[in-house]
Amino acid sequence: MTDPTTAAVLPLLAALGPGQSDLLIHFCGRRPGSKFTPTVPADIKAMAPHQRLDAILRTQTLRAFVPFRASVPAVCLSESPGPHLLHMLTERGMPPWGVFLHRRSVIAAGGGAIAYPPEAVHQQWPAEIQVWGNPIRTNGQSVMDFTWEREWRIPLPYGSISLLLGAVAAVLIGDPNWTPTPVATAWVNGQTGAPLPGPAIPEAIPVPQYPEAWTQAPHFYWDGSTLQHIP
Repeated sequence: MTDPTTAAVLPLLAALGPGQSDLLIHFCGRRPGSKFTPTVPADIKAMAPHQRLDAILRTQTLRAFVPFRASVPAVCLSESPGPHLLHMLTERGMPPWGVFLHRRSVIAAGGGAIAYPPEAVHQQWPAEIQVWGNPIRTNGQSVMDFTWEREWRIPLPYGSISLLLGAVAAVLIGDPNWTPTPVATAWVNGQTGAPLPGPAIPEAIPVPQYPEAWTQAPHFYWDGSTLQHIP
């Protein structure tokens, strides 16, 4: 997934209002006490949010899982302009680990904002499109309402999407000293230091480098009260 050209996206986008954001965030953790959907594998559930972020950056892949009350896997994001992002981090307790994607990239990949209909309405939708809604539910005494998530989704029947160069618009971290695991993207001759095209010869040794999704995106650190840009 990569940003389309400007000419290709201009017809898709209207001017944004103050309650909208050009950046959509995929959080790498869940707020305390919330459950994972049943399709999330045990190994991913066992990861800390920073470990999931590390895996996304290393593999340059977002994996999709079936949301509650849906049957199609999807990558879930939040449209959270500045004040709402602070609300998500402080009052909602979202872990400060995630990747931001441009709105235009999400739209180009087939994503969009979901609806929050009454549960009785959502149940009437065909199963294949229920992924586009998270119903507001009530038992007559309380209401379960997730509209605060301001959710967007990218339905992905095959379960993942590759983040090509430039797709990650920014990275959110909760530790100013954190860096992702380096990956071997180049090789050199261990005896001479000369560059090699790959690891095929015995003398080849890897040259670990940080993933491009990290090195080519701005980094923002949440210190518990403010967002700070880390050069």
